[in-house]
Amino acid sequence: MTTNLATLLLADGRFPAGGHVHSAGVESAIADGRVHDDASLTAYVIGRLWTAGLTDAVLAVATTTRVRATHHVDERAAVVRALDAEADARIVSPVLRSASRRLGRQLLRAAGRCWPSEMWVTLDDLRTGKDGLHQACAWGLVGVAAELGVDEVARLMVHHATSTPAMAAVRLLGLDPFAVAAMLAACADDGERVVDLAVGHAWTPLDELPAGAGPVVEIASMEHARWDIRMFTT
Repeated sequence: MTTNLATLLLADGRFPAGGHVHSAGVESAIADGRVHDDASLTAYVIGRLWTAGLTDAVLAVATTTRVRATHHVDERAAVVRALDAEADARIVSPVLRSASRRLGRQLLRAAGRCWPSEMWVTLDDLRTGKDGLHQACAWGLVGVAAELGVDEVARLMVHHATSTPAMAAVRLLGLDPFAVAAMLAACADDGERVVDLAVGHAWTPLDELPAGAGPVVEIASMEHARWDIRMFTT
């Protein structure tokens, strides 16, 4: 029961992890016309699910699995550093790289209050350092602290990868929220396939983990950062 409630809390958009100020690139996509209605939003969400969503889910699962299996303090820190480096290498845009670390810091700040763990003490330098950890690795550590199964960790990543741009589009375009919610529900089969793939990569060598990304999204993020007026940070 505790695990199920933890998952629901972490999936709730009201959990103070900072995601509400990010659009996952959809604000830029709306500005340049790539997203303009329900159909184009669906295409964007599915594309994000199978690129950045899969990559993040894999890294989060790998973090949960490997940190949980490592008990020595120094070894655990080395594992997290290696995974964080892999996350860094998979985010080309410096703007998105910075956003990922900012979201990781905020997530760990909130999770540290919700699920106290000796792990936070042993990884304190990584958790609270100047840069912090990338969001995917942070989610993996939360999976350890909250005692989540790796499939739950993967589903949380899938949920946030799809719901973040979808809900931002509702605000930006005034789309029918019922239709958008139905679209997200229809993505469930794709989402479960991504979950299965992510769990299957739990022990894949780090340099062989998926590295999907959207070049247009990466490029647009750098232009978006220069806007004088915008609703979302990224």
